[in-house]
Amino acid sequence: MIARTGGMEAIHGACVLTRRPPIPEPILVENQNQVEQFCKVCLKEKRFAFDTEFVMEDRYESQVCLIQLATSESVMLIDPFLGLDLRPIAELIAGKRTETVVHAGQEDLVFSVQQVGKPPRNVFDTQLAAGFVGYDYPLSLQRLVQSTQHVRLHKAKTLTDWRRRPLSPAQIRYGAEDVSYLLQVSDVLKSRSAELGRSEWVSAELKRFEDISLYQRAEEDKIARLKGVGALNGQQLAVVRELLGWREEFAKRVNRPVRAALKDHLLVEIAKHSMVEFAEVSSLRGLNLGHRDIHTLCRVVEQALALSSDKWPVPKPHELGKPHEAPLVALATAVIRGYCMENDLAYGLVATQRSITELVRHLSERKKKGRDQGVEILQGWRGEAVGALLQDVLSGTRAVCVDQSGGEPIIRALPARSE
Repeated sequence: MIARTGGMEAIHGACVLTRRPPIPEPILVENQNQVEQFCKVCLKEKRFAFDTEFVMEDRYESQVCLIQLATSESVMLIDPFLGLDLRPIAELIAGKRTETVVHAGQEDLVFSVQQVGKPPRNVFDTQLAAGFVGYDYPLSLQRLVQSTQHVRLHKAKTLTDWRRRPLSPAQIRYGAEDVSYLLQVSDVLKSRSAELGRSEWVSAELKRFEDISLYQRAEEDKIARLKGVGALNGQQLAVVRELLGWREEFAKRVNRPVRAALKDHLLVEIAKHSMVEFAEVSSLRGLNLGHRDIHTLCRVVEQALALSSDKWPVPKPHELGKPHEAPLVALATAVIRGYCMENDLAYGLVATQRSITELVRHLSERKKKGRDQGVEILQGWRGEAVGALLQDVLSGTRAVCVDQSGGEPIIRALPARSE
């Protein structure tokens, strides 16, 4: 349970009211020996805090501009522009001997894949873990540190240019603060999750960071995320697929963001109308390609159109929602939210609109399919938390009421009816 005391949040049962010592002065790394020594300390302590500051607005891949690291006794800032070998840090992240503590760390952890081609191992994400012990998900680092450490961090420098040198004192302070409290915060969250009996749930959810596909979007996913592809046939989808591949290589070559190289809606328009003529493609409003690249694009479309039908992607059937689905989805959503409020669990971790809709459709067709395998909200810790509850409610075995006995109204499922 989270209580607010004197304008601050505190977790009941967690030791968060003690004064914390001031954070150590950050060490600005100047040579490779400092990197190696830091890695030895991490191996000895078996954990470290990790964060990066990066720029990605005008590049194909994000450019790491600062690496922030912390152990129990020191904070180190590494300037990647110094040309030091950063692979030892990446090997720590990808190894099982140390725990890497991050906050909302998915984009930061790409560093491991970029440096050594391996996904992270043994990650503890404080934003994710906080959602299991009564905090909202996602929650900012500032709010989490203020709640658990009673320290107010400086506001995020979202508009600062981390590529400029030298770094300002304010940038250095901000960079250091991003990792200075992560280890203490993780201790509080681990203690509280153990008290609630949710350590295994947290560990299971953290495993997703070890899946390399999290950092490498699949071809099918790239196609599915494009607006307007649902109305395309197999041949048109083949053109989309080939154009996506060409766009990726082109953006990488010229070091531009993928969508800046060829906007999504233009890519779909070219595929939809099978554009192979230079004049037709070059007349598109918003196209920012040179003559040579437009000619290359036209050849890619021609080659895609020449593919045999067995090499076309299979269009996904457009699923129209049935009249009964919307109220059932709304009911299931209300039940999950009520459960989460009552049990100090973040709704954003448990379910999405997509996963609830998937459940409703699955239960409607269960007699045909027969198994619950593949239904996200019925698997793992989610299934343990709300799986049986949702199935009982949606099958009519349990009724739902608005309970006001505790002061504030909460949606609660009544006990199952006896046969």
